[in-house]
Amino acid sequence: MKIRQYVMAYRADHEKIKELLPKEFESLRPVLRINVECYDGDDDWGYIEFNTPVAARGKRGWLNIAAWLEKPDYMHLEFVPSGKAGGCPHEADNEGCFYWDYECGDYSFLEAEVIEENKEYCDCSLNWELPPANAFYDDDERIRRFIKLPVEEILGAYVVDFDRKIEEE
Repeated sequence: MKIRQYVMAYRADHEKIKELLPKEFESLRPVLRINVECYDGDDDWGYIEFNTPVAARGKRGWLNIAAWLEKPDYMHLEFVPSGKAGGCPHEADNEGCFYWDYECGDYSFLEAEVIEENKEYCDCSLNWELPPANAFYDDDERIRRFIKLPVEEILGAYVVDFDRKIEEE
């Protein structure tokens, strides 16, 4: 499957990020990140993740805070590719992603996807509005508190096109 992935990271108050993490997770940096995936050459946003870098259970990666299947009205995010090659300086420090697994009622870990294709830097802007109450199934207030953390500085953004191997069941 052809994927176009947009990624942006921004700095936010580290102490407040730490306060919002589940107890077993240690914050690695004062960073929040948004990943957007578009499928099969379509530039419509198909899947969006909001996460932060953490360490837990002997692994270093990202904690998925929230995910959407389409761009929410309260997220104002724009990417403008610059034509310059780029990437993420902390990519090598990423073993994967912790996400809430509803089947087992705990966080599960998904190993990082290796993307070898060239990345292109983007100019990026982000502005959140406060999501409506009950916008999320679980942990609504904690997610809303993450979203309310002000964007102190956009740290970087890129876009990358790659093929994802889909395992057939």
